[in-house]
Amino acid sequence: MKYVEPLKSTFLLLLVILSLILTFSIWSYTPPYQVIEESQVEQITVGDQKELHQVVKPYRLLVNQNGNFSGTISNSVMDDLMGTFLNLHASELSFVQSNLTEEKINSMIRTDNRMTLFFSAEVPINAFRSILEFTQNDLPEVSFNSLIIDWSKFSQTRTLQLLFVSDKNRTLFSTEVTLSDEHFNATFKDAILQTVPYEEIKRDDKLSLYVPVDPMELIQFTYYIDEISPDKFKELLFNDPNIVKKNIESLNSSKYTDGMAFMTSDTNTKTINYVYPASESIGEIKESILLQDSFDFINDHGGLTGDFRYVYMNARNHITEYQLFLEGIPVFSSVTSTRIATTWGDKQIFRYRRPYYLLEMDITSEKTIQTLPSGAELIQSIENLNEIDDIVVGYYLKKNENELLYTLEPNWFVIDNGSWTRVTTETIGGTGYGLE
Repeated sequence: MKYVEPLKSTFLLLLVILSLILTFSIWSYTPPYQVIEESQVEQITVGDQKELHQVVKPYRLLVNQNGNFSGTISNSVMDDLMGTFLNLHASELSFVQSNLTEEKINSMIRTDNRMTLFFSAEVPINAFRSILEFTQNDLPEVSFNSLIIDWSKFSQTRTLQLLFVSDKNRTLFSTEVTLSDEHFNATFKDAILQTVPYEEIKRDDKLSLYVPVDPMELIQFTYYIDEISPDKFKELLFNDPNIVKKNIESLNSSKYTDGMAFMTSDTNTKTINYVYPASESIGEIKESILLQDSFDFINDHGGLTGDFRYVYMNARNHITEYQLFLEGIPVFSSVTSTRIATTWGDKQIFRYRRPYYLLEMDITSEKTIQTLPSGAELIQSIENLNEIDDIVVGYYLKKNENELLYTLEPNWFVIDNGSWTRVTTETIGGTGYGLE
């Protein structure tokens, strides 16, 4: 019996040690959990995404050298120039002048050893800085629609002066960029070599017009078209596509709604119009933010389904628009829309209007060469020349008898306060032209 108590003590000690071991094992035990990867929600897109410099592009390059004008609307030249800005670094942006007159702007453009890039709409400097890097962090909230590049002092300083001109605000800002001889010759000088003779059409107390001296030969295209199903836009525009109801309102029209937003589609014009009324806003939006928000919204779902370029802004009403171009030439139509338009709301889209057709493939056998009269000749037949904003070459898009085919016909167009008018021949083989 004398061993019973020691044995009990030893047994209790072992139990305590075992308890401590088990407790520690429980505390330190980590089960072999299988790593569960976060599920990826597939983003719905209707096309490829783009960079801002592919959308904010000039529609005309004009050069004044040795007292003579030359110019081009070449798509490749515009792409190369905008790509060049991505590799340049600008000095600080400096204010030069306000209250610019039309004559002052004309004088700057016709100064020797300068090239001018014409943009369809005012481009906010704070948005352009994603294309051209500036030294300063805080840029003023200003914009421009003409960019004049002065190389008159390049041989001495290896710098170009950039002049940002705003017709709307009558302001002038400037900066400088430095580049090597090789870089200048491979970019700006090469662009000059690809220009053709242009003529300045002077107007009293108005900005000058600039037109090619010689007749122009352009290709008339016929395209097979494809479509992006409106149902796909339903999937990407509505918060919960599963509760969206579709109603057939007519032979050509359908309406989609979830009770908060609605979208109409028109099979005749191949366009959609989406509206989210609750997001309507009249608050002030900076132009640079409006352009960036609009671009990001469309670009996030690959909505720039073609060569769409920024061409219009109404900051007060939060509207931006993007025009379809083909071969560097704007496309106009009276049978469908050739523009993507957004109206920004309260931190989200309020209205989104756009075409859903795609110019899928041109038919080689249907290509023909069309000769347009020179701009100088055309000018002679246009009345009230002082009342228009510009004259441009464009494509007029029209349907064929086969509705799967669209023809793009080269024409001259008069631009007036954002509206276009097609200039047509009055008689076959004649020299008279009228507005249609």
